[in-house]
Amino acid sequence: MDFRKTIRTAIGKNGRGIEIGASYSPILPKAEGYKTLVVDHTDADGLRSKYAAIGVDVSRLETVDAIDDGGEFRQLDLTGKGFDFIVASHVFEHLTDPVHFLQRCERALKPGGRVYLLIPDRRYTFDYLRPSCTAGHLLAAYMAGQKRHGTAAMFDHHASHGTRGGVQVWLEGFKGEYAFAGTPQAGYAMATRQGDDYVDCHAWVFTPSSFRLAMADLHAAGVLGLREEQFYPTVGCEFFAVMSANPATHSPDRLALALDAINEAGPEHIAAAVVDPPVHIGSAPSAQNAIDAFKGQWVTAFPAAQGLQAGTSHLHEDPRILWLAEKLGGWLNGKQVLELGPLEAAHTATLLSQGAGSVLAIEANRDAFLRCLVAKEILGLRDASFRLGNFVPFLESETKHWPLIVASGVLYHMTDPLHVLDLLADRTDRLFLWTHVVDDNAMPAGDRRRAALGAPEQRDWHGRTVTLYPRPYGPLGASTFCGGMDPVPRWIHRDDLLWGLAKLGFDDLAVAHETPDNEHGPSLSILATRSPKATRKEPRPLPTAKKDLKRV
Repeated sequence: MDFRKTIRTAIGKNGRGIEIGASYSPILPKAEGYKTLVVDHTDADGLRSKYAAIGVDVSRLETVDAIDDGGEFRQLDLTGKGFDFIVASHVFEHLTDPVHFLQRCERALKPGGRVYLLIPDRRYTFDYLRPSCTAGHLLAAYMAGQKRHGTAAMFDHHASHGTRGGVQVWLEGFKGEYAFAGTPQAGYAMATRQGDDYVDCHAWVFTPSSFRLAMADLHAAGVLGLREEQFYPTVGCEFFAVMSANPATHSPDRLALALDAINEAGPEHIAAAVVDPPVHIGSAPSAQNAIDAFKGQWVTAFPAAQGLQAGTSHLHEDPRILWLAEKLGGWLNGKQVLELGPLEAAHTATLLSQGAGSVLAIEANRDAFLRCLVAKEILGLRDASFRLGNFVPFLESETKHWPLIVASGVLYHMTDPLHVLDLLADRTDRLFLWTHVVDDNAMPAGDRRRAALGAPEQRDWHGRTVTLYPRPYGPLGASTFCGGMDPVPRWIHRDDLLWGLAKLGFDDLAVAHETPDNEHGPSLSILATRSPKATRKEPRPLPTAKKDLKRV
């Protein structure tokens, strides 16, 4: 997962905000149209001198709009409406007072605004040999009004600086001996040095769970108004947290976080050393044996004639897919179909039974992919092929034009459904969707289903401002969970979806199976067809707003 791409997708180019410490590697470059103010510890000339001296390419260095002296970020907001976002990548660990920093962020954000934090995981950096920080450590710095790094932080940074295999940063699974690169003498010298000048260090070190626990404790204590809205576990050497004032997500379980933090503090290979023994089946081979390899995970019930026990949802001969086949009539016979998110191959089987010549199905959930292979074997789906992976990069790189794409139950699991719709429109002239949507008529103010939606996000899409609604999954404990890869997908409004399909050149939209009272949210089926005379409408370029900014 690319955290920086996720941030760019979530923010878009309509939002206004701040990037802290963008330096020579901005996540939201102004030159690419992002409406970003850059705040750093010194001006652009100072940064250029600092990084050029150590051989860093400074060609992407951002103009610095304000130097952070501990003042209020909201002073940069000339509109008085508040900012949509504040981004800080590998900044948090350097702060002298993180609590005050987050309080300043909260005061600068508009209602629904978010703070995006990328933070190094100490297990994969030179901080490995140091213990994780707690809410108490953060609170002490805040109560002291700390403007410079404290004695303990300076000592620990320079005394316990470590390496693994001779490198300072590594990835999970890297093999190498741990070693101290710092010494107690160096730590003492730095901790007791005289002078009022600022000296940088990694003052705050965390594993994912220790950070989440510290943030949750400070919010529960009333010190922080922001709390966790989304959390993405470590990729590479960093984890990703999104914080806001009123997230729709539930607070994480405190005890579970504490226990996880203890587990994360130990050697990384303890868990890897425990290997499940091989499982052998003593009974004669059977289809039920294959199903029971995933016992308790199946969502779909096999056809009754099979006499097999699996899930409980009757997705074979699903009325939605049968309706699709009826609408297509004999056209479907012999056609190649691309299916996205087959889950357990029930729709795959129905498409083939209704005349499709072949189905290529792409499934990102590993266990669901394996259950598809079991279903293929049991049902004899010779003309079905399953691939394991994310269909978004597949559509981005694959140039084939498909006669029909079936995307049932996937659009509302996407973090950027607009991009997905663009990709689908480029790859087919016939698209079947079944999806949840937001519908004001079906979900008036006070509808309990609205409580699950986050703050609306506006995006410009082909010249129209559309609204996306974050819809977090919440705690994921069920073995039958069949959602997407990201914890907070975004739902599209029904009107925007139908408008967008027409804008993308689909001039025949057939709608069925509208269920406004679905317990999770309104849903519907759409068969979108582009006639030969229709052409896809290209997005018009948007003007870039420019204005002078005052330095704080």
